Amino acid sequence: MTNARRLALALTVWLCILVSSFAAGAPLSRAIDIRMLPYERSLEKLPVDLTATVGFVENGGTVFVQDDTAGTHLHFRPARNDLRVGDHLRIQGTTTAGLYFPGVDVAQLKILGHDAPPMAVPASYDDLATGRFHYQRVIVEGLGRTLTPLDENRSLLRLAIGSRVLEVRIDAPLETAPALIDARLRITALAAGGINDRRQLVFPYIRVTDWKDVVITKAAPALAALPITSVVTLLQFGAADEPHHRARIRGTVLAAYPDGRVFLRDATPPPPPRETPKDAQPEPPQSPSIAIRLTTPVNLTPGQHAEIIGFPIMAGFSASLADAHVLATEPDAPPVAAVVSLKEFQDGSHDADLVHLSTPAVLNDFFRSADGFELRLTSQGTPLRAFLIQSDRPELDIGTSVELTGICLVESSTDKGFRSQAERASLLLRSTEDIQVIHSAPFWTAGRLVIASSILAGLVLLAFIWIAAQRRQISILSNRIVQQATLDERQRIAREFHDTLEQELTGLSLRLDAATTRPLEDKARTLIETSRSLVSRIQSEARNLVADLRDTEQPPELASALREIQLRMPPNAPALQLDLHPIPPIPGPVSHHLRMIAQEAITNALKHAQATVLTLHLSATAEALTLRLTDNGQGLAASTATTGQPGHFGCMGIRERCRKINASVDWQSQPKQGTIITVLLPLDRLTA
Repeated sequence: MTNARRLALALTVWLCILVSSFAAGAPLSRAIDIRMLPYERSLEKLPVDLTATVGFVENGGTVFVQDDTAGTHLHFRPARNDLRVGDHLRIQGTTTAGLYFPGVDVAQLKILGHDAPPMAVPASYDDLATGRFHYQRVIVEGLGRTLTPLDENRSLLRLAIGSRVLEVRIDAPLETAPALIDARLRITALAAGGINDRRQLVFPYIRVTDWKDVVITKAAPALAALPITSVVTLLQFGAADEPHHRARIRGTVLAAYPDGRVFLRDATPPPPPRETPKDAQPEPPQSPSIAIRLTTPVNLTPGQHAEIIGFPIMAGFSASLADAHVLATEPDAPPVAAVVSLKEFQDGSHDADLVHLSTPAVLNDFFRSADGFELRLTSQGTPLRAFLIQSDRPELDIGTSVELTGICLVESSTDKGFRSQAERASLLLRSTEDIQVIHSAPFWTAGRLVIASSILAGLVLLAFIWIAAQRRQISILSNRIVQQATLDERQRIAREFHDTLEQELTGLSLRLDAATTRPLEDKARTLIETSRSLVSRIQSEARNLVADLRDTEQPPELASALREIQLRMPPNAPALQLDLHPIPPIPGPVSHHLRMIAQEAITNALKHAQATVLTLHLSATAEALTLRLTDNGQGLAASTATTGQPGHFGCMGIRERCRKINASVDWQSQPKQGTIITVLLPLDRLTA
């Protein structure tokens, strides 16, 4: 039976026991029963009566215990500071949810004695990452990688377990630590880890009480005993018994960055190349350079000869050194970049090496990245990426043609059969001096064309706006000119009327007055008096016409204008009755035309109909305005009387004015029964 099947069978048995315990209402007496509680059940504060041994004391409020089945955690209120690792306890309390799995809120605690700590079990990184032994004592073996202070009285050891690195948090100061780096270690600790808000284990780590729980099973090799290694032999298959121990390399510094990255060109000759078939193409030479990550950044200058020690790891496409330290440096000649073609740059043969691209590239764009600027370029139609680690914006224009020098970094690779081949590479620039401008960007770049087009479009839009404004201004000036010309013409006609017709009528009136003073026959006297009355009425109408022509102010409202007509009626004329109702505001020219229509209709009724009663009606609805004149005169003999007769233009003028304002006019008349003239003006068709 496999381990997985045994584990599944054991879990099934535990769950059955757990369900039966719930049904019976008995207290939970085993750590595994508490540990396997569903989250919702743990919130029900189930009773606990557990006997277990202390495996780790976090503080006075949290203690981790373990029995023969599993481990769990205890919580105290108030805190207790009298518990030690190895204390044998009887715990009574209730369940609590915990961050990762349920624990116990302690109500009563009895120390049964003191014994050895709970037995620790061997655990791999995967065991810790799955939470299998969470909050239990475990034994972990690995290689010490780095040792740094965690806080004032605690230390952080990074332990290499195979290809993974595990954090070891030790409750002891760094000053008392033994020599752990590059040593084989066996560590007894509490399995723990970081938990998120979803009750998930984000990453595992282990907790150690003291340095005595960290046992050195094999001491680190002496630095002087480590041979100088060629970088091309790192992580190769060979006879080395400890391939993960530190390697010691020596070479020329190609580039160094503030984040601890260093690129070194190896000074140690590589071993002879592998044998290749006669017909096969020779393989490109392996790059003699390596990427290194220092534990603590050191101020290195390109060209220095440096000796560095670190742990070999596979970083991307080539072996690299991690957690490295600089052993010694001395000045040397500046490094010379290898001139490579675009194909050689991308095939991975110069990974981590200082190269100079033999083909120029054109800058398409650049933008700020997390630690500097990323440049997007094109060389012979192939896109390239280059990274410039600096805070200042590079003084480069889009479209500039440049030659580039920098560190070749293989970004991705692909597998073909059993071989891995580089797929894409980028360039890590050391400074702006690695960018040599060949040709400046043309003035008319895409961005500038867009800006120029935008400016031109804006100018065209402004021109259209200016033309529209000028047209409006011209229209306003034209209207003013027309209004002024109309005003001048009205005043001229008024002067002519006053100086000619009105004066002549005044003279005629005086002669008729003189004639009436002489002895005349009754028939002649009646004729003269009738003529004098007609002249007076014509003279009054002429004065009204002159007054209208000289009225240059804003025309009065229609109702006021109609009342003014009533006041201007001749003394001997029939009474004009007004039936005026409120109307909405209408334009002045429309009001003028309606007033003149009413005046003309009243004049026609007085001259031709011999009416004795006149009624003028004005009203409005939501759709139309109505102007109506009703008289009790002789009426019209036929409909042709309104279409114009020789020498009579009143009805024709009324029709023309109605057409001018989009109104309709209608005459209703019967002989001897009076006349009704109705003007209907739709309000939605108002016009000046």
